[in-house]
Parts: sequence; structure tokens; C-alpha cells
Amino acid sequence: MRYSMAFLPLVGGIIGLGTYLISGVNPFAELPVAVRILLTLALSLLITGGFHVDGFMDTEDAMHSFAPTEKKLEILKDPHIGAFAVIALVKWLLIYAAAITAILLNERTDERILVILGLTFVISRSLLGLTSFFFPKAKKEGMLYEETKTKPRVVVILLSIQLAAAVGVSLWMDLLSGSMVVLLYTLHTIYYRYTVYKNFGGVTGDTAGYFLTTGEILAALVLAGTLYLK
Repeated sequence: MRYSMAFLPLVGGIIGLGTYLISGVNPFAELPVAVRILLTLALSLLITGGFHVDGFMDTEDAMHSFAPTEKKLEILKDPHIGAFAVIALVKWLLIYAAAITAILLNERTDERILVILGLTFVISRSLLGLTSFFFPKAKKEGMLYEETKTKPRVVVILLSIQLAAAVGVSLWMDLLSGSMVVLLYTLHTIYYRYTVYKNFGGVTGDTAGYFLTTGEILAALVLAGTLYLK
């Protein structure tokens, strides 16, 4: 279990490869664009089973309760789904759908942009692993705590190498788009650190799902925006 974090970017690579294949390789690329958009939206959920989306929803519920920290931590453990979780999921999915639609319908989208889109899943999971190791924990229990209570050097090194490789290839593919994605993840990581510390006193498995879900959606949105700057 203590080495499982090293494989997070590999999962992202599988999702990213699938994302690229859907729109970049025949016969998938010949499918109607609406079908490719829906497949792209569903791919991560199909591969991971929505594991991180569950944490995202719990985190949204807790943050919108505006309760004291201890109560928010209790809400994270509550298996029931609140109204704010559903509202947040619909809101973010619509943003994601708009971003993917803008990317796949833009005439400037080529294989390089699709590669960068795929690499965002590697970047997000590399950062998820590193932030889980180095950001303060909200509680000394749970899956995330057990997986990160020690910091195996080899895992940290592997996560850092995979992050650097994904960032490097993104910049090489398209300097503007790659730079904007890197900037987005830098700012998003800083915001994540501030938000979870303010609301929960540190990170948990649920907040990790929040970081991953929102980061990947925002990365797609930024990537779509760069296409209109060219």
C-alpha cells in the first residue's frame, strides 16, 4: 500500500491514452463529434468507477455547510449525498462538457492538443500523490493517511519524474497551451492547499478527489481557451 501512490500517474496515462484515441485515431476519430464528446466525458468514470468524484462530492457538501472544522470532517465521512454535492457535480460536469466541446469542435485542435489533454490526467495524479505526501493531514486515520504516513523516497522520485515528463512533453507539443496548463495547475495547487487547510485543517482522501476532479476540468477549460488565443 505504501507504494501505491507511484502508480497514480499510470492510471492517468491510461485515461489520457483513451482520450487521445477517441478523437485522434481511426476508426474512433470518424465517430460523430457528439459521440466522441460523450465518450471523453465518460472515460474517466468508466476506468476509475468515479472513485475520486465521490470524494469531490463529499468535499463540496462539507465546504458548503459553513460549519466548524470538526463538523465538516464529520460530513466528509457521512455516506449520504447532500443537495450541494449534486448541484456542484452538475455545475462542474457542465463546465467540463463545455470545455471538451470547445476543444473537439475547434478547427485548431490537432494531435498535439489532444496529447496535452491526455497528459493533464498524468499531471493531476502526479500532483495528487505529491500533495498527499507533503501537505498536512486533517486526521490521522483513513486510506490517504495510511498510504502517506511514510514518504518512501522511491515513490516521491517516481511521482516527480512522471510529473516532469508530462510537463515537458506538454510544453514541447505546444508552448502556449502547455504553459497555460502548467500555470493552471500551479495556481490550482496553491488554492487547494489554502482551501483544505482553511476548511479541514489539512488534506484527506475526499479532498484529494476534489483536487483531482476540479483540476482536470479546469485544465480542459484552460486548454480550450488557449485555442482561441492563437
